[in-house]
Amino acid sequence: MVRPDAVIVCISQQHLSAARQRELAALVAEASPVAARLVRLEGTGPHLGDALDQLVAEGHRTILVQPLGLPFSQSLAAWLPGVLAHWQQDRQRPDVTLLLGPDQAIADHTIRDIVRAAVTAEAAAPITAEQKPSLGKPGWNQPPPFRHHLIVCTGPRCHFRGAPNLKLALNEELARSGLGGECLVATSGCLYPCNQGPLLAAYPRGEWYRLLDREAVARFVETVIGRGKPIPELIVHRVAPLGATRSDVMSSKGENQ
Repeated sequence: MVRPDAVIVCISQQHLSAARQRELAALVAEASPVAARLVRLEGTGPHLGDALDQLVAEGHRTILVQPLGLPFSQSLAAWLPGVLAHWQQDRQRPDVTLLLGPDQAIADHTIRDIVRAAVTAEAAAPITAEQKPSLGKPGWNQPPPFRHHLIVCTGPRCHFRGAPNLKLALNEELARSGLGGECLVATSGCLYPCNQGPLLAAYPRGEWYRLLDREAVARFVETVIGRGKPIPELIVHRVAPLGATRSDVMSSKGENQ
């Protein structure tokens, strides 16, 4: 049996606070008998490739990649073998053995143990009359007064291609240029043209951009947001206007292949 000398625990959480992520990372490091990292496959933070690079640089050569979720996303579970093979080929590291662990929700009866412990434990807190009912915060009745809605894809494939860095660079560039107040920056799950990531969708312009580095982000903010002009060579898709025919849509896609 091959035993790993390092482990990467992979979670899929779009909306996870930095504090909770640090807590989880500390638990992983404490529990593991070998070097351990916690990475998110979506959202923010270093991606799986970064963690693999770091562990290999530290001298580790047998690395277990362990999905963690109750249950873990089936689509991500199907995606992980290919992306690990891609990393191995891209980095030219045949000397590194990569192991992929099973879904822990099914292995070792984890779900059964959790449910049994929850039912028999006394840690649950009752919802009392003192709890104020709420579905949202006061003032959340109107859309915010922004001119641009910028949607950064942080799905797993764009995440692997540097989407967290894209969101950080975008926010920094908008702040530097004084245009942050005009833009609502949001993150999303997969936008689907993953091979052209990392992706940003700009509305109401209806333009989708591939922004690979900080230089491209700076051009986008200066030209698209600041001057209201497109950057055709960075556009991967344009949303067809209302009333457009299918041939118009296909033509638009062809222009941006």
